[in-house]
Formats: sequence, structure tokens, C-alpha cells
Amino acid sequence: MAESFALAAIVLAAGRSTRMQTRNKLLLPWKGKRILQVVVETLLSVPFAQLLVVVGHQREEVQALLAGYPVQIVYNPRYAEGLSTSLRRGVEEAGAQVEGYLFALGDMPQVAPQTLLHLCRSFSLHGPNAIAVPTFQGRRGNPVVFGNQYRAELLQLDGDQGARPLVQKHAPSVVEVPVDDPGILVDVDTPQAYGASLEGARTFSASPAGSALPPGGAQGEGPPGPGGPPSSPKPDSS
Repeated sequence: MAESFALAAIVLAAGRSTRMQTRNKLLLPWKGKRILQVVVETLLSVPFAQLLVVVGHQREEVQALLAGYPVQIVYNPRYAEGLSTSLRRGVEEAGAQVEGYLFALGDMPQVAPQTLLHLCRSFSLHGPNAIAVPTFQGRRGNPVVFGNQYRAELLQLDGDQGARPLVQKHAPSVVEVPVDDPGILVDVDTPQAYGASLEGARTFSASPAGSALPPGGAQGEGPPGPGGPPSSPKPDSS
């Protein structure tokens, strides 16, 4: 029987990329494609029940970039109010029938497909009460998986902190998943980080896991990782 996960993968891609100055980081070239395309294609390599991409800033350009991909585009008209609005929109559209929600940042193209599989398998072993967060050398990163048990609380998030408060509040339920993938810590949200990454350097971001937990990314949606600093993600890549 083919492996599959009853999870909704939600890509936060609505942010304004303010730290990238005048450019939308999600549309920047990356190894023959664009950063957001790489992120989406990596997620499509995993058998999720749903794959949603939350858009906002430069909505038309982002949607055009993803034309032809088997994903559900979700528009967040309140993207300027912070990462939490994109998290909520994604959860609303995904519905309550899934076992959980994986939040991925649109500016993290270096996360490996095997990392996603390992994270999802670990979450499946613990059930809907778990919050699964990947770690590399003891540091938490993104993406992060929240069990369906937290749906109501995810829908109540506000501000630009992403889901980090939930990771901190439910610390006993956090499952750290060690992976051999520094890409979970790397988000391309500044000209310097972008240049370094293109040169093959693994530039670790200070974004906390659990951010999308979000720590820094576009519009404040950096990696939506799980819980907070040194071990947390940052989802503002929205």
C-alpha cells in the first residue's frame, strides 16, 4: 500500500519581503527556477492530503508562477497584518478533516524531501496531540507540524509571531525530530542570505522554529517552524 499522510501542507507565501528591499524573494531565481517553485515542488514530492499556498503580496505574479501546479491557492487579503493571518487562512481552507497541518515557509528552498518524510512519519507515530519540529544539531527549524487538536487555537492566532506562542504553551507535546538537514534553518530573506545561498553556502538564520511558527521571512513569515528560538522556526515567508 502506498504511503500517504492525512495532513494539509500549507505554504506561507503572502508576505511583503520587506527585508529583501525592492524584490519579492519568492520570485527570485533559484537553480533554474524560482524560490517558491522549488519549495512547492519539494512538498509535491510528499503524499500530503492537501497542498495549499497562501498568497497576498503581489498575488497575481505569485499565482502566475504556480499556474499548472496541482495546488490550492488561498488568498489572504489581510497579509499586511502579520504572519498569523496567513496561518489562519490556511487552516480555515484546509478544513478540520485532516489529522494535522504542516506549515512551510515560502522562502526556504533548501529543505530536503527526505526531511519532510521523516517529519511526517514521526508526527504520525505520535498522533493529533503532537507538534512535530525538526532539529539540526540541536536547533529547531521549519517546517513544523501541528496536530488537528490545535486547530481552534491556530484559528485564534494574531499578530506577526506565527504559531510560536502555541509551541511554547504546549511544550510537553512538542516532538523534536532530529534530521541531517541544515536547510531547515536557512531562509532566504535578505540580499546577503540570497547571495550566500546561491554560492552554495548554508547560511543559518536566527529564525526560531515554531515560528510558523514564524520567525522571519517575508512579511514576517519566516520559517513556520515550531517553537521558538534556538530551536524554533519562523514563518513569515508568507
